[in-house]
Amino acid sequence: MKPLEGIRVIDMTRYLAGPHCTMLLAGLGAEVIKIETPGRGDIFRNRPPFGGASGHSLKKQNEDDLGFGLLHRARNKKSITLDLRSEEGKKLFADLCTKSDVVVENYAPGIMEKMGFSYEDLRVLNPKLVMCSISGFGNTGPLRERRAYDPIVQAMSGLMAVTGFAGQPPVRTGAAIADTATPMIAVIGILSALMRRQSTGRGDWVDVSMLDALSFLMPEVIEYYQGGAIDPPLANRHPGGAPFNCFHATDGYVYVATVTDIDWNNLLRAMDREDLIDDPRYAHLPDRHDHVDEVEAVVENWIKGRPRDGVVDVLQSHQVACGPVLSMDEALASEQLRARDMLIPLETPEGKAVPGIMGLGIP
Repeated sequence: MKPLEGIRVIDMTRYLAGPHCTMLLAGLGAEVIKIETPGRGDIFRNRPPFGGASGHSLKKQNEDDLGFGLLHRARNKKSITLDLRSEEGKKLFADLCTKSDVVVENYAPGIMEKMGFSYEDLRVLNPKLVMCSISGFGNTGPLRERRAYDPIVQAMSGLMAVTGFAGQPPVRTGAAIADTATPMIAVIGILSALMRRQSTGRGDWVDVSMLDALSFLMPEVIEYYQGGAIDPPLANRHPGGAPFNCFHATDGYVYVATVTDIDWNNLLRAMDREDLIDDPRYAHLPDRHDHVDEVEAVVENWIKGRPRDGVVDVLQSHQVACGPVLSMDEALASEQLRARDMLIPLETPEGKAVPGIMGLGIP
């Protein structure tokens, strides 16, 4: 039995952050009822790439093909269409709220209120209902009404300021980190509200901001930055370690992260450079930071003539934290992810697996 079995969630979300939140709740066992617009449905139903019984393609191969975005984020969910602009649709939605535990929405702040379904309205219908609102900047504050997508939040959180290389334009992370970190904060809020409901008998309103979520992820960087210890952008370095960087092997890259003095000494032994263990220039982390270019040169000279995976094997055998920089294909072929059941087949609504396509996340 999954932990959220018996919990019903009304999913009024679109794009990524909201649907990812309800996908996690569905994976935990909740009954998630996804509400879609009549005649059109979720925007990702008809956005490439598409998948179906015939495989995957940038164009639909038959009418039953669906966008990967929907196949991934709507798995384990039920789906209905409901016109919330009509009186009948509003009545049906209100009735559904009386029989549910959670409503998740990611409309712009104020839209639910205009439809007559603010949290104050909904808790009159069902005092036990938990409502979760996900937006770029939250329902309070001077930026409340601004629109945002993932890269806008990355830009405004300070994340892009510390990402990239000196003298180059700011760089967003390749993954939609704001859109995927925010749902996890939302799930924590929803679970907390459900737990408190057990003792109070009352629901609550969970107001989640994408900007808040990214700021929550960056305390260590902020502490170093405010203390004057770093000068962004950070490139591939970090003030918490040295060497702490990406190094070029003969057939790819290896990331090496040494944090403690023990890590550094293990790295020296792996490279047969025990002669540097007692060198005062590198004895402790502040010393290594003062001589970081020299430290990285020692590591680079050892790695550059060796194959990527061989470097990783040697360093890991000496208890040095490191890893190969994998292509997406290599990452998705990971035996570790498969052993952890992190790679699962994506299925059509009829329950047929889409050939060659795996989804990352809980079943």
